[in-house]
Amino acid sequence: MYRFFIIACVASLTVACTVKPATDYNVDQDFSQYQDFAFSPMPEGAVVSIDAQRIERELTSQLQMKHLQAVTIEQADLLVDYRVDTATELESYGGSFSVGVGRKHGAIGMSSPDRYKERKYGKLVVEFLDPKTTSIVWRSISQSQLRETMGPESRAKFISEQIALMLANYPPSAQ
Repeated sequence: MYRFFIIACVASLTVACTVKPATDYNVDQDFSQYQDFAFSPMPEGAVVSIDAQRIERELTSQLQMKHLQAVTIEQADLLVDYRVDTATELESYGGSFSVGVGRKHGAIGMSSPDRYKERKYGKLVVEFLDPKTTSIVWRSISQSQLRETMGPESRAKFISEQIALMLANYPPSAQ
């Protein structure tokens, strides 16, 4: 019984720690009209990165599971665009907080961090464009961090999980 309780607690904490992506879409858009897709053309002379290959492979797989077919750009009624935006955060080191109590008095001490380190990470962005109106109709931005230090297997797993989360509620249900 104790083991079951521990497993249930760990599982619920894992689910609670999943950061949901930020998704936005045009509420007036009829998403049922989209039956096929193609990826937006890359700029002239652009190099396709390893992560881009992983992203395209996973997007294709996820969209096909949602009954959209991959076609050429000219035939597509939905264009898929993606990118990995670079973001930064500051990490601080060396700060402390302490409390002391003596016989006749007490004291509280605090110091601010002495060192800061800037950390860069990637945020996966996926956008769907309507080629007829040349406007974005749906967008999702991962809130999890694609770190430079991730190995190939963990990067592939991260991208797969994030795209699944991002497309979980696509197409948006009618309100």
